[in-house]
Amino acid sequence: MAIELQNAPRGGLQLPALVATAVGVVVVQSTMISMLNGAGLGAVNYLVAIGLAALLALSYVLSFAELSLMLPRAGSVGAYTQAAIGPGPAIIAALSGYVAVAMLGIPAELILVDALVGQLAPGLAATVGQPSLLLLALFCLLNLRGIDMFARLQTALVTTMFVGILVIGFAGAISGNPGAVFTEQPFVPGAALSLVALAIWGLVGLEFVCPMIGEARNPRRDVPRAMFIGLVLIVVAYGMYCTAGIAMLAPQALGSATPHVELAQAIFGAPARTWFALLAILGSATLLNTVLASVSRMVQGMAQSGQLPAIFARENRAGAPAPALVALALAIAAVRVPLGMDAGSILSLTVAAAGCWLIAYIIVHVDLIVLRYRLPGTPRPFRSPWFPLPQLLGILGMAYVFLNISPTPELAGPIYRNVAWMLGITCAFALFWTLAVQRRNPFRATPLPAATSVGAPIAPAAATE
Repeated sequence: MAIELQNAPRGGLQLPALVATAVGVVVVQSTMISMLNGAGLGAVNYLVAIGLAALLALSYVLSFAELSLMLPRAGSVGAYTQAAIGPGPAIIAALSGYVAVAMLGIPAELILVDALVGQLAPGLAATVGQPSLLLLALFCLLNLRGIDMFARLQTALVTTMFVGILVIGFAGAISGNPGAVFTEQPFVPGAALSLVALAIWGLVGLEFVCPMIGEARNPRRDVPRAMFIGLVLIVVAYGMYCTAGIAMLAPQALGSATPHVELAQAIFGAPARTWFALLAILGSATLLNTVLASVSRMVQGMAQSGQLPAIFARENRAGAPAPALVALALAIAAVRVPLGMDAGSILSLTVAAAGCWLIAYIIVHVDLIVLRYRLPGTPRPFRSPWFPLPQLLGILGMAYVFLNISPTPELAGPIYRNVAWMLGITCAFALFWTLAVQRRNPFRATPLPAATSVGAPIAPAAATE
């Protein structure tokens, strides 16, 4: 059996839009804040932690690159896991690793949006209450118009954010004196290892391009390339950004609630505060655009595979997964509304989201190892080099990060409670759905021919004997 990866129809996503999708999750306010918080905690040790986190990120990129072209389905991790270790773990991996992450991470980002809007337009904030919900509704409506609208928005938003982060990074590194700080806080290997959990949050989400594989013009070439290019861009951008923070701000300022705004003001003066606030809101828009487009297509692929109710498999006339999009936006809003303006919940929510993500990455590494040994002759347009070393190191490294995920002892309880709630709910649903609805063994893998005949194939992909 061979899986034919043909090009998508004219008008499909090209490499720039795919790169923008891969990095769209991390060029956002919450990531800028967490990266600067880490720089305040560790200085040069945190820069080393970013390098170590990049190696872990490379391991999951290699696994996703192989699996995405071997099983080209919009369901992404759900399709891979169903073919490797069964529908139960597939549902758990997809819901806890992506839907749960959206419901934890995006509300934290929306709190930051409301805080900035309150500074820029206090009248609007007082009238609307939570203006971020308007932004959520806007991008839900825009994504309902189809993939062409998504591509135009995504490339423009991500380009603007990357230029802004790089300008701040280079300007701050040149204006300040990072060398003096590095001398005061020398490299300590143990300190660097303890900060990898925080650094990995800035390097997750590159695989968000995989659910868009059915929309890619040249998936065989561009999907792996988009993840690799995205990883390099993120490491360079945030490496420079953290260096600027270390050079320009004291550790206490880097550990504040809005270090990204303070850094822009320290480099460019008071007028930069307003412009950077607008840039930060654009970053939040990038996150919304990426997650709504990618996760809704992942939910659609799961529904087409029978892992979720069939209503989520439907599309509107523009080809957008309308029921999945609307349901995802409503779920995010339902988590956001009761949080109010509790800024204290931001860090625990984002780190808990990172924990759920790490679990999904570990499962994907297991998927690749299982499928390599179970189906060694299956065509793989991309093969992870040095197999299984990246996967084994990725599993061990991510397990270590998960067990040491809390940046401070007092946050450990809230973080692990959030992760436990999300995992508990998804595990209960997975067991109910597979046993009561599908009437299947949750841990019996789907044979590969069946796994590749469901979901959303790469148009006009076909499976041939």
